[in-house]
Amino acid sequence: MWGDVKMAGMTKRKVRAFVAGTALAFTLAFALSWAGPAASSPRDGGPAGRAIVVAQIDALLPMKDQVAESDALPIDGVWTISSLSKRIHIQRGRAFAVDSWLHLFTLKIHPDMVVLRNFARTGIGVYTADDLPLLGPAELRLHPDGNLDVTVKGALGPVAYMLHKQELDDPDLLAAELALLTGENGGEAPDTGLPPVDETPDSGAPHPLANCENLGVDAETSEVVCLD
Repeated sequence: MWGDVKMAGMTKRKVRAFVAGTALAFTLAFALSWAGPAASSPRDGGPAGRAIVVAQIDALLPMKDQVAESDALPIDGVWTISSLSKRIHIQRGRAFAVDSWLHLFTLKIHPDMVVLRNFARTGIGVYTADDLPLLGPAELRLHPDGNLDVTVKGALGPVAYMLHKQELDDPDLLAAELALLTGENGGEAPDTGLPPVDETPDSGAPHPLANCENLGVDAETSEVVCLD
């Protein structure tokens, strides 16, 4: 039933092989190995058991120079992920790590790895993107205080976090967006080159991946794809 039908730049058979390989990597990453001789228990002098070691592997994410840039957005700049206290840089259609961190305790995310891509401005203060580590569509909503409320329909369930602004690429551009959002200046933004709202798909339509039950990553394009 999978056949050799093309999907997102690769065959479904290749997607299935890639997903199987990823599952194997997760299995190996979570495998527990017995490390060294048993330590003595401080209580009774007997063996306290062996140490548990969890393997770590690099995340299967593209680097920033492998993802094409698009137009600048008001939210371009350095932001801190509230739940991790780690920084990312949103820049021209993709966001890449500034700091390193572990995802799901085993996957190592390094600086310059892309964690969000395909950014689009779908409304005043509303943006969408594809979250690569969480394997799902993300919506980012700008607060009047200038921070971003992020919700992701991840492969393992919904995830919510905040992005706190640290350093903006173009502070005037975000100020113009906030003026529209809060109704300042009569709801008209100053002429600072705000990008148009992307209405494809229509802002009222669900994200193409919203109802997908099985998500994966295209090994050739690094796009989040539906495997249903």
